[in-house]
Amino acid sequence: MDLRQSTVFKLHRATTLVTRVSDEYLTAHHGIHYAPFLVLLTLRIAGPSPQRAIAQGLDVSRASVTQRVHQLREQGLVSVSINAADPRANVVDLTLSGRRLTDAAWHGLERTLNAVDDGVDDGLLRHQLERLITNCTTALSLVTTTDQRPE
Repeated sequence: MDLRQSTVFKLHRATTLVTRVSDEYLTAHHGIHYAPFLVLLTLRIAGPSPQRAIAQGLDVSRASVTQRVHQLREQGLVSVSINAADPRANVVDLTLSGRRLTDAAWHGLERTLNAVDDGVDDGLLRHQLERLITNCTTALSLVTTTDQRPE
């Protein structure tokens, strides 16, 4: 079978292109890349959050979130404070500038992405993606279990 015809390859290609469309729109119109914007969007939805929770929500490393938060803080888009419940952890929140940017960028990005999913059965795709996510989670747990067996 031609790899380019496999479902997983097509999913990867679609994801890469959606990320690229998002990144190009956001940098051209709002001066921010997609990866740090996802941190802002996470905070806009969830409210003030520990960096660990942001990393888990985005399924990225804590180091990656730390780097993005540092950049966003320097730009005045987020504030960082010590977590009262755990003094070793930081809580990140949007500043007023961060909220304004997130809201403006999201509305424009949503319009741009509406063209991307034109003609797609959203309900069916969402259902199939949930199935793929479940399958990946299962596969990851099997790989982790298999990798930990003594030789």
